[in-house]
Amino acid sequence: MSWRAVVQKRIAELEEDLRFCENMLNKEARIELARRILEDLMEDVKNIPTRNLPKPLKTKIADIQMKIRILYHRANALLSLQEE
Repeated sequence: MSWRAVVQKRIAELEEDLRFCENMLNKEARIELARRILEDLMEDVKNIPTRNLPKPLKTKIADIQMKIRILYHRANALLSLQEE
């Protein structure tokens, strides 16, 4: 399996995990779990070497990083609201 194929498979897995977290946040259920998963995803994305990847894959990874950060901040906001 080529490196590009491995990265594409990992991107698909990340997107699936993001959909799961987004659904939990939309339902405002299991927010702590969603936040923990998002923390793990942040680390996973940082560990994907993008140096020799084509621009479309680099862009896709950057988009995923942004979505993870947005959902992570959303989870923190929801947790703050629950505490009040």
